[in-house]
Amino acid sequence: MNFKSSTTIAVFACIAGAATANADIIFSDDFESGLGQWTGKNGGAHQGILVNDPLDNSNTALSFSGLASAGDLFTADPILLDPNQSYRISFDYLGLAQAKSRLDDTGGYVGFSVDMPGLHKWKWATGNVSGASDVLIDDGQWNSYQYDFTAADLGIGNSVRLMLEDFVGSAGRPGDAFFDNFQISTVPTPGAIALLGMGGLIATRRRR
Repeated sequence: MNFKSSTTIAVFACIAGAATANADIIFSDDFESGLGQWTGKNGGAHQGILVNDPLDNSNTALSFSGLASAGDLFTADPILLDPNQSYRISFDYLGLAQAKSRLDDTGGYVGFSVDMPGLHKWKWATGNVSGASDVLIDDGQWNSYQYDFTAADLGIGNSVRLMLEDFVGSAGRPGDAFFDNFQISTVPTPGAIALLGMGGLIATRRRR
């Protein structure tokens, strides 16, 4: 392998490693170990339930036994956001319309709230109520989503809770909205990635 090829591979490898090393996971739940990280309104009951994935019986997913508004399921612990940091949320959503469900709006809503409930911001959903972005596809298949955000984007403060519901105003039916594999992490800064990438380039040249 010539020197140029070796350097290129090293740089790309270090960039990939930098992205991983500098992305701190601050929340994660794949719903395989219960709902211990979640709570209901005012720390009480909620309608979130764990069910067998309707498309894969070996997997567990989150659904809801009833419809709600102003949030149904909240992270039990607040998520502290650095105002100078960008964050990335990823999750999977399955909209599986049942009898009398609205085919293009099964009601899955994802947002953030200061309390349980409280000042809140809906972000990504199968509809656009309360300013949510109508981006979640309910086509009977799992779809994966990833979005970057900052505390300023939310506009509700730096201590927030992830908030989910099967929205009562969607005209869907309980049990037609499913979530899985939530993760919130920091986004590596471009400068940090470039710096570590350059470190890999220097190290490769020294080994030559």
